[in-house]
Amino acid sequence: MNVDPGGLEKAGHAVAVPPARPTVGSRAATMFSRYKEASVAVVAVLLVIYFQIGSNGGFLTTQLMSVVLRDTGRLGMISVAEVMLMITGEIDLSLSSTFSLAPYLMVLMSVTWGLPLFVGAIIGILLGVAIGFINGFITVRMRIPSLITTVGTLFLLQGITVSIYDSQPIVAPIEEPFNSIFGESLYGPNDSLFSLHGLTAFSPFLWALLVVLALAVVLTKTRFGLHTVATGSNITGSREIGIRTDWIKIYNFMIAGGIAALAGIINTAEFSSADPTAGSPFLTLQAIAAAVIGGTSLLGGSGTAVGSLIGAFVVASLNNGLVMVGTQATTSDIYLGGAIIGAMILNVQVDRLRTRRRK
Repeated sequence: MNVDPGGLEKAGHAVAVPPARPTVGSRAATMFSRYKEASVAVVAVLLVIYFQIGSNGGFLTTQLMSVVLRDTGRLGMISVAEVMLMITGEIDLSLSSTFSLAPYLMVLMSVTWGLPLFVGAIIGILLGVAIGFINGFITVRMRIPSLITTVGTLFLLQGITVSIYDSQPIVAPIEEPFNSIFGESLYGPNDSLFSLHGLTAFSPFLWALLVVLALAVVLTKTRFGLHTVATGSNITGSREIGIRTDWIKIYNFMIAGGIAALAGIINTAEFSSADPTAGSPFLTLQAIAAAVIGGTSLLGGSGTAVGSLIGAFVVASLNNGLVMVGTQATTSDIYLGGAIIGAMILNVQVDRLRTRRRK
C-alpha cells in the first residue's frame, strides 16, 4: 500500500517535526552565554594540563599547588575588590598601598605597644575602609576621576608606609591561633592534606574563596548588588529611579579598601613579616588583569566575583607554571599580556553571543 507522505498535510493535519538535537558546539555556546566564568574556567583547565605535561607531572604536586593557590588567594582578594568598583565604572589603583600599610601598622602596634594582633588587624581593616571612604568621597563629591584620585592615594600611602620605620621590614610576632588562621602554614611532610595542618597550607586561598562567595551572593541576591550593577550600567537611569548612585560608589570603595587591608594582613601572617614594599603597584595591575580575564568589563555594568578568582588562578598559574616549564622569568610578562588581550577578545565575543541569544 502506497502512502502519500504529504497526504496528511493536504488533509489539514499538521505533521510534527521532532526538534533537532543540540550539537556539542551549540551546547558550549549556550553554557558560555549563560555563565561568564565558563570561558575562563576552560582556559584555566587547559593551562593546568599544559603545565602538568610540560613539568613532567610536577605542577599538580601539593607543594607547588600550595604556592599557586596562596598566590591565587592574594591576587583573588585584590581582584574581587576591584570587581566591585569596576562594575560601577570606577577603579582603585591604591589597593596595593592599603595592602602594605594596614598590616605594617598592625605589626608596629603589636611590637611597640604590645597590642594583640587580632586587635591590630581590626584597626588595620577599619583603616582600609576609611581609605576607601576618602577615595570614594573625593571621586564622587569632587568629581575627580577615580584613576587620578587613587594614583594620588597610591603614592601618598606608599610614602607614609616606607617613612614610618625607615623602610625596614618588621618581624611579626607569633600569636596562635591568629597566625595559623590567617596565613601561617603548619603543613609538614608527615601531615595529612586533610588535617588541620593541611588546611593551613591553603588558608590564603580559603579566605579568598570565602570573600569571593560572599560578594557573589551580594552581587546576585541583594538589593545593594543590583544597585551596584545598575549604577555601572546606566547611572542616569539609576538616579531617576531613586538609586543613590554616589553612595553606592562610596560604599564599594570602602568594601575594596577593607578587603585590601584584610589581604595584606593575611599576607603578613603567611610570611611572619610586615614589608612596606609588599604591595607594589604591579600587584594591583595583576589583580585588575585577573578581573578582566575573569569576565569583568572595564566599561562598567558587568562583572563576576567568581570569575575574578578564576582569573587570579590563571595569573598565578602563569607566574609559577612558566618557570616550571623552563621559561625565562623576563619573558613571563609577555605571556601574561597576551593572556589579557586574548581574554578581552574572548569576553567581547561571549558578550556578543549572549546578546544574540537574548534577541
